[in-house]
Amino acid sequence: MNTIIAKEVDAAITKGSSNKLDALLTLRGFACLMVVVYHGITLPQLFASQLSSDAQLSTLRQSIIYKGYDLTWILFSHGPVAVWVFFVLSGYLMGKAFYSGRYIANVSGTINFWRNRILRIFPLYYFVALILIILVYTDYLKLSNWGYLLRVLTFTYNPYIGGQALQFNIPFWSLSTEVQFYIVIPVIYCFFSSRLKNIWSIATTAVIVIAGTLLIKSAIWIGFHNQMTEDIGLLNMNIVRYWYVPLINNLDLFLCGFLVNPLLKYYENSSINLSAFKLPIIRILAIILLIGLYLFCAHHAYYQEKWLVPTSPNGFVLTPITIFLMQPLTALITAFFIFTFEASNYHISIKNEKLSFNAILENPIRILEIFGILSYGIYLWHFPIMQKISLFFSNRMPLESSFLVIIESLILAITLAAITYYLVEQPFTKQKKFNG
Repeated sequence: MNTIIAKEVDAAITKGSSNKLDALLTLRGFACLMVVVYHGITLPQLFASQLSSDAQLSTLRQSIIYKGYDLTWILFSHGPVAVWVFFVLSGYLMGKAFYSGRYIANVSGTINFWRNRILRIFPLYYFVALILIILVYTDYLKLSNWGYLLRVLTFTYNPYIGGQALQFNIPFWSLSTEVQFYIVIPVIYCFFSSRLKNIWSIATTAVIVIAGTLLIKSAIWIGFHNQMTEDIGLLNMNIVRYWYVPLINNLDLFLCGFLVNPLLKYYENSSINLSAFKLPIIRILAIILLIGLYLFCAHHAYYQEKWLVPTSPNGFVLTPITIFLMQPLTALITAFFIFTFEASNYHISIKNEKLSFNAILENPIRILEIFGILSYGIYLWHFPIMQKISLFFSNRMPLESSFLVIIESLILAITLAAITYYLVEQPFTKQKKFNG
């Protein structure tokens, strides 16, 4: 078996590229779809009364009953978990940029890193923001609201500050958090690169990071303890505002992804060797864990957080499991997934064949990568599209309304994402420069 794999690697090196499914890009695409489904399920129902004065708040609950069992909870994609997966992936990839030698940890290398991040994030972000300010969120053009507009333009946007009427494109908040992380990633690399040399130091660091984040969240939870019995709705908003959005409370996600890099370096230089037989089994386990994470979070959202129960304040109830368990669980499972799929090729300089029609014909499963490639555009475009088209479906049956909103939004968002990918993203991406 090892001989066969060696021949395949030699053949790939001779050819100069391989044509395998990019697991991380595919995971990114699925995470993006989770966010779209989450907004499609909740938006037409939860905010129907705000989108249209004639629409009534309805619910999707108990829409799918099979032999007496309510299976509707399977549809309840957990949007926050999907965003957390994005953060773990981002932490890994930004760390890999330095660990792989693409950037050198000095002044010029750091400036070049920031420059390339600006070329990747800023053009499409500002293009979408400009279109939305002109066509959708016109209140932001009023002089009295320029302070909130400044938050959007400076990547300090928090959708839960300023009131419901001044909410912008809500998914923009995660871009603000990511850009803030990009600023500190060179410092993080310089601090950890010389210290994380063995498995114990890596594991200890992960435990400290997760524990430290949990302590901060505990302080926030204790700070709003009195509101638990007085005003659950206000509690939910404050927990989301101060616990969900800030970078400091998401550092465990970014850093767990980042720590996969020294772990892979250690694995590469150690005598540990995952055989060709064991590695596929471990990868299957990683996939099962991700599926299990989805099912657990969906079930918890449906039965414990009580999403879309008409009597629930703001449509949901945050629980201690949501606040203290789901985030580190997502961080660890996603980091494990990344490790299993990068363990065999982290140190091999083989470029994957560029996604094309011929590449998909040779390996049809690679069509899943399309969602990963367009995920940035889909993520930025889909929410305002949903806000507009939800008006047309709010009086239909809840399940039908949600599926129509999801399908219509995906079609429009993918179309706009594809257009802006070639007209906005690609021209700036080609201007990137690397040290290594």
